[in-house]
Amino acid sequence: MQTAHDFFKEVSISIDPVAHYASSEERDAEIEVIAEDLEQLAKKFPRTQNIERALLKAHLTIEHILLQYIRAYPIIHVAVKDVKAGFAQKLETAYLLGFGVNDPHMLPTVGGLNRLRNQIAHTFELDRARLDEILRINSEAYDNFSVSTDRQRVTRLRQICRYLCARVSGQMMGEFAGVQYFEEARQQEPRD
Repeated sequence: MQTAHDFFKEVSISIDPVAHYASSEERDAEIEVIAEDLEQLAKKFPRTQNIERALLKAHLTIEHILLQYIRAYPIIHVAVKDVKAGFAQKLETAYLLGFGVNDPHMLPTVGGLNRLRNQIAHTFELDRARLDEILRINSEAYDNFSVSTDRQRVTRLRQICRYLCARVSGQMMGEFAGVQYFEEARQQEPRD
């Protein structure tokens, strides 16, 4: 609403089509800030043996990853406070922007952890078998997967969060570097 009011206050007839767009330099700088944020976030997973606390922290971590992913892709600058959506909407939006499309266990992991978080929030109970299934699909030892303690589960949750932070950060930096490379190559092509 404020943008519309400001338009009339400025008494401007022309509309600048690039006034709200982020330049390549601004986008690159924002991607670097987001990548650094995700790197720091990966280090903040709590040292705890309480599986419920760890699962809640994992959920908050994943929600922040989704938020940063959403912020990285629009052609305009999007501040954290500008994204007003619940977890499911953030996941859907991130998916539409490419989150998890080339990773067969990313979406089932994120969706499954969200369901477990909701289970804890509404029933105060945790389905460890369902959690173990999520941990298993993220394990390099899929066929020989075994966890017997909550401490092992917390360790694996921490690994998943670190993986997601690194995966998303790397994906964003790689995709934007690729776009920039092809833009520069196109500008160097001889014109007919």
